[in-house]
Amino acid sequence: MSPGKENAASLAGLHGASTQQNGQQRHPNTLNAQRQRVIERLRKGPADTITLRRDEDIMMPATRVHELRHQFGFDILSTRVKRETDIGRPHTVVMYTLLAEPKPGAQS
Repeated sequence: MSPGKENAASLAGLHGASTQQNGQQRHPNTLNAQRQRVIERLRKGPADTITLRRDEDIMMPATRVHELRHQFGFDILSTRVKRETDIGRPHTVVMYTLLAEPKPGAQS
């Protein structure tokens, strides 16, 4: 499959495809499943690095966001913010905000 067709096929999964199968919630860790979890979370509102790691099981949120931007055309804003981890240690992390969905037919 050519890269363009592969991206188009993967992109289809990011537009409303569910991570449910046979009535059960799935949380596979394929790259596409992780991108799906990130975009579904950002559609609900901004999320920071710590939240995406803890709540969505995304160990490398910056990489998944980079893929969503550059391979799939999502417009996602990154803003540095200060947050504490669950054990109370302060960190500067990134807050991700979904600004726009890809335009229909857009390919990188």
